[in-house]
Amino acid sequence: MKKPLPHRSKKSSAQQTARLGAYLAAGLGVSGAAMSTSEAAIVIIDISPSGFNIAGVNAGLADFDFLYRNNFPLTGAGALFVWNNYYTNTGLGGAGLSFANGGSDASPSKFSLGASIGNSANWGGDAYAAVFERYPNVSPNFGPGSYMGFKTAQGNYGWLEVTWDKVAQDFQIFSGAYESTPNVAILAGAGAGPAAVPEPGTWAAAALLAGGAAFARWRKRRDETQKEAA
Repeated sequence: MKKPLPHRSKKSSAQQTARLGAYLAAGLGVSGAAMSTSEAAIVIIDISPSGFNIAGVNAGLADFDFLYRNNFPLTGAGALFVWNNYYTNTGLGGAGLSFANGGSDASPSKFSLGASIGNSANWGGDAYAAVFERYPNVSPNFGPGSYMGFKTAQGNYGWLEVTWDKVAQDFQIFSGAYESTPNVAILAGAGAGPAAVPEPGTWAAAALLAGGAAFARWRKRRDETQKEAA
């Protein structure tokens, strides 16, 4: 004879639902920005005409033109230079502001969505440290979902979503963000739109697995309860 099941109140059901929500938040929601305590510190950069005005193909610059943005992306961070077909190069550089590069001019480091941008990157400190070269060596494509990493004079890490077409020899900046806490790494794409997926090997991957395991345990208990009630 089956033992009668204990009475389950609406309150206990609500508590279980809330607990499930917490599991999902712990396991899946942590990827929403820069992870953990830095989640609330992601600052979106306004690249529109009402902000730094660097959106558009080649930042809206004509050939042989350039622009200069001081205090990018925050006060005291350094200066951003953007140029178009200037001395055979097109791209971005900075004074005080550093861009991650491959170890030489005309070779920006290309980060994928969710890649960590931090101290381990190779940082250049001059205006020609990270550019797209038109001649004599054409820089490789930066396709959709490509990011450049930057570091401010204060040590804030950030990203810019950028494409570079080596055939048309045009680049475009689509969005950007930075971590407001100096010396804290940021994930490429963090804070903009859908959650960035961290690189394998980071603690965030472990958090995702933990959340999935918690959900699996909850579903198993639910199924067992339903079988007993049948």
